[in-house]
Amino acid sequence: MRERNTPWVRPELVAQIGFTEWTKDGMLRHPRYLGLRDDKSASEVVREHPVRHVPA
Repeated sequence: MRERNTPWVRPELVAQIGFTEWTKDGMLRHPRYLGLRDDKSASEVVREHPVRHVPA
């Protein structure tokens, strides 16, 4: 549901966030701020998906 008179903003800064995992409801478990990034624009940021590593 959208709120009335809500000010929307454009993302300009990119933060590096470490976390343990995504929960089933889409929240971050144990998030921690690692710093700002100046090598990536906000438009390049996408949600990461886990990669399973197969033992050799």
